[in-house]
Amino acid sequence: MGGLAVKHGILGILAGRPCHGYELKTEFDNLTAGLWELNVGQIYSTLERMVKDGLVESYADEGPGEDRKMYRVTQDGLKDLETWLSRPPLKARPLRDELYVRLGLLVEKDLAATLDLLDSQRRVYHLQMAELTRQKIGVVRAHGPDRVRREMMLDSALFHVEADLKWIENCEARLRALGGKEE
Repeated sequence: MGGLAVKHGILGILAGRPCHGYELKTEFDNLTAGLWELNVGQIYSTLERMVKDGLVESYADEGPGEDRKMYRVTQDGLKDLETWLSRPPLKARPLRDELYVRLGLLVEKDLAATLDLLDSQRRVYHLQMAELTRQKIGVVRAHGPDRVRREMMLDSALFHVEADLKWIENCEARLRALGGKEE
């Protein structure tokens, strides 16, 4: 799921203009409002697969003082991108979080430690919420074409953190009931 989004994000960026790998990383980070940062290695491995698949082609940028590999989208790449953009995702956001594994292992072992883990995680979510709110305040003051996109991304992240905080409250209530310590 994430691989397709990375591939198509890169195709979409290249549909706008040719780029080298590091530019693609920067543009992808901007596209997702910094909420989904890629490493350069992931960019280049994705580009290699797309070159093999005929979706992207590479060429040498021979400008003054330049000697880097540039990438541009092919007609097949544009068709693939348009098809992907016209269809909704088939699955909801994957629910993979290391916290689920920790809770699954800890809940039967040590109820107090499980509650402590949830409390610690709550603090992490509050810090994340504060940072996202700070970013959103900065975006609201900004002007330009990417403002709405950035606001939508940050709203999504904030709503997910709010949902995670409600889920933690629900978990704590169930665990306290299990341990006979309802508040």
